[in-house]
Amino acid sequence: MIRGCTIVLFILFLIENVCSNTCGHNNCETTIDIPLKSKLNEPLEAELDISSFTTRLKEIIRKEVKKAVNDLVENILDKTVQTGIERLQTSTNVGISTFRQKIEAGLEVKMEKDYEFLMKKQNISATEIHDSLTSMGNKLDREIEHLKGKQHFTESKLSVVESEVHKITENVAITSCARNTHTYDGNEIIKFSAVKLSNGIENVKKFISSGTFTCEKQGIYLVGLYILSYTQRASFAIMKNGIIVSSVYVRPALRSTEDNHHTGTGIIAVQLNENDTLNIKSGYYKTQVYGRKFSCLTVIKVK
Repeated sequence: MIRGCTIVLFILFLIENVCSNTCGHNNCETTIDIPLKSKLNEPLEAELDISSFTTRLKEIIRKEVKKAVNDLVENILDKTVQTGIERLQTSTNVGISTFRQKIEAGLEVKMEKDYEFLMKKQNISATEIHDSLTSMGNKLDREIEHLKGKQHFTESKLSVVESEVHKITENVAITSCARNTHTYDGNEIIKFSAVKLSNGIENVKKFISSGTFTCEKQGIYLVGLYILSYTQRASFAIMKNGIIVSSVYVRPALRSTEDNHHTGTGIIAVQLNENDTLNIKSGYYKTQVYGRKFSCLTVIKVK
């Protein structure tokens, strides 16, 4: 490109020096004198008008120069732009790389610090949580043990109350009569072994064999009995734990030859606790007791 421009400039220089342009009062002559010699070796001179040629040549040269200059400028601009872009790219790449390295280094340092901080926080939090959970667990264990104790105590009391309520509300009753007619000595337990009704009593056989009623459920009991006897001075007593609580005189000492069968009746309410005893004993004298339905005993829990 530079070589072409040099050639063009040289041609322009040549034209300017070869061509003689005489211009005056805005009138230009464009001619060139060419020296010649004749066959006789005499000097001749020819004047050649080259105005149209010069104009055409100038136009061609102008175009070529313009094109060469444009190409040169474009080439220079391309190279300058390319160089600038390459330098900018290099600078940008270096800057970006440096910036990225700085950012990555800063981020790495910050991440390490944050990681250390989080690990410390995590360790502290884990320790605090573990201690808190341990404390809560111990407290819950104590509360549970306390509640278990209270529950056991409540269940025990409830069981006692239920047992007591069951004992109080359960019906207890027995009606039994003398099986056969029998004469008892003074102060002897009269047996009513022919049981007609039994409810809420577990050891009925003991009552039948011994004639003694043993309280299994505490409460207020109503004791009622009647005895038919022919014996003079016949009497009986209602005994609670071996102590007389009521006495009944059946037949007085009469010498009448008429029928002297008499019935004595006794009724009393007593408070009995568990294992208290009730029985009926004959009086001081011998007492005949008619059996079967003529002599019977009833014990019933009323409350």
